Amino acid sequence: MATFANTYDEKIRPLMDKIDQARTLLAPVELPKGNGIVTRYPLVLRLRKSDERRVYRLHDDSHENKKEILNEADLNIPRYIEEETKKLAGDNKNVVRNIIELQVEDPDVRDLTLVDLPGIAHNPIAGQPEDIYEQTINLIREFITQEGSVILCVFPANVDIATVQSFKLAREFDPTGKRTIGVITKSDLATDQDMLVQQLLMDRHDVLHLKLGFVAVRNRTTKENISLQEAHVREKEFFAEHPASTAAGWDCVGIKSLIDRLATVYSDRVKEMFPKLRQDIQARLKDVKQQLSNLPPHLQTPTERVVVYNETVDLYVEKILKSHLMTSNDARQGTVTHILHKKFESYRLTVRKQRGDLFSPAYCSKVEEEMKGYSGDQLPNFLSSAILKKFVTENLDQLWNETEKLILDCFRTTMIQLRKAEDAACIDNPLLAKLINLFRDVCSSYMKEKKDKVQDQLKELVLLEEHEPYTINTAYMYRSITLFLIVLRRLLYLCTASKNFYFTAVG
Repeated sequence: MATFANTYDEKIRPLMDKIDQARTLLAPVELPKGNGIVTRYPLVLRLRKSDERRVYRLHDDSHENKKEILNEADLNIPRYIEEETKKLAGDNKNVVRNIIELQVEDPDVRDLTLVDLPGIAHNPIAGQPEDIYEQTINLIREFITQEGSVILCVFPANVDIATVQSFKLAREFDPTGKRTIGVITKSDLATDQDMLVQQLLMDRHDVLHLKLGFVAVRNRTTKENISLQEAHVREKEFFAEHPASTAAGWDCVGIKSLIDRLATVYSDRVKEMFPKLRQDIQARLKDVKQQLSNLPPHLQTPTERVVVYNETVDLYVEKILKSHLMTSNDARQGTVTHILHKKFESYRLTVRKQRGDLFSPAYCSKVEEEMKGYSGDQLPNFLSSAILKKFVTENLDQLWNETEKLILDCFRTTMIQLRKAEDAACIDNPLLAKLINLFRDVCSSYMKEKKDKVQDQLKELVLLEEHEPYTINTAYMYRSITLFLIVLRRLLYLCTASKNFYFTAVG
């Protein structure tokens, strides 16, 4: 039953969400009215058919009382909403994303969920942020993206439909108009009654076409202090004398027609969705049965539990640890060994680049500048022990920084790969999923111990080199001997040349 309810809420309930300023059109309770932005937050109004009338304020899960009944006899609903608006959005004219949710149970309503959104504000007024237009547009987009929702584009009859931006927004997510209904309000203020009729009929190419059509209504003005029932009577009397009721039919005019059209859309969508709903339930039922079949048998004795536990440990070691940590014989590229090998290659290139920088002109100039500070205290053109130790220490520090990054990256990558393998193995093994946190703790503790040990060992080697720099590197020794021989030959040449010059001068 829970599966059916969850699927119902996911697939069917959104079909009842009617979007964008359906304020006093369908609401069986009084809502605040006024100029400018009256709605500054998403107002969710859930209509539920019931034997008696009740109005509730629904709170989120963090509230102690999730469902608070409102006494309409003692409580002014519009004023209550205005006070809650101030608590939620403050005294300014800004908009917020928090939701106020009301549930109305009544014998005369249909099961529908209305979402009243702030109107589109093009220019900020006093107390509004500069990006009020972007805020309202983005908030509306969040709700009309739901594929199962029906969008109500509400606009007054005395406004050119070509300038109504709500239709432009609706076309972004409903380009074919299959889930958009146009609602024309203030029909008594229409400057061109014939154009109103033509829009309802949609039989001309120069009017907007929607698959769900248009409905014209006459809602109460701010000056009319009458009940909803009286407003419906006045609306019916108005359209009885209006040409739209004759030309387009009563199914295109009046609040009742709008409600009937929404109910028809809802009914058609439910008929369309129920076969898919049955398939979804059957698929979920199959998954549940598969999960139940994977559960281990009931273990009655400690010996049986130990045996199953050991089997699970072996499975973890063979399927996760060995499979992903040890070298692969089938040349797979997803193993940890392969991934770490690429990291070591990158580290080797970095170290090679650092070594090449030692012979760059810039580095040689740096050494020369440092040697000038010791002029007179040391032999010319020979590095002193202090200068050598300073430069060796600097380069060893750079080497350690790269090495430490490599150590941390390798162990982190190893743990990430193990997590992925663990998650994949737990999908079809509920028992392993129950024990996986225990195995993870043991594995993480072991990996941390090894990481610290590797860091300490390598750091100790670096500190040892920094303490007393020396080298037996063959490349360095060969280069040093070669340079020494070149200098020696040069000296011998100079000595010979000087001797010949002396004898020539004497003779």
